[in-house]
Amino acid sequence: MNQNIRWQEVLNKRAIGIDKCDLGKVEQINDDIIITKKGLINKTRYLMPKKLVDRFDGNMLYFKIMKAEARQFRQNALIQ
Repeated sequence: MNQNIRWQEVLNKRAIGIDKCDLGKVEQINDDIIITKKGLINKTRYLMPKKLVDRFDGNMLYFKIMKAEARQFRQNALIQ
């Protein structure tokens, strides 16, 4: 994980994986977890470990994970 990331700047930014998979927008940041939300109608939330963050370029947060691997962190639910 990149220790130089200013986490407050990551909120509401887009998150993507290695294979350009869309992980939604960063909604919340905790000590070890980053929560993203994707979708307008069928919303999906990802609870991604911070240790999987590769970098932040000011616009996007990049994770060291592929779409198939991200499924284990996905939560499909009625999210408001």
